[in-house]
Amino acid sequence: MKINPVNNKLYYTNNFDRVKNTDKNKPADKIEISQEAKILQKESLKNLEQIKQKIDSGFYNSEEVLNKVADEILKDIK
Repeated sequence: MKINPVNNKLYYTNNFDRVKNTDKNKPADKIEISQEAKILQKESLKNLEQIKQKIDSGFYNSEEVLNKVADEILKDIK
């Protein structure tokens, strides 16, 4: 009985070509950002900048702010 070798290269090449063809048919990812979202981003950046300035100026370390935060924490605990 004679056993003939299997041609693995042919099988691999055919499968590889199929995979390459399916990748071409996939649509590319796309994102669209609305005008409203762009405006909100700008507003958020402005708010963040104001908060940074308050931190740098020591606003959050004032007695008034610390007392208000402590009062709110006590309300939540009770």
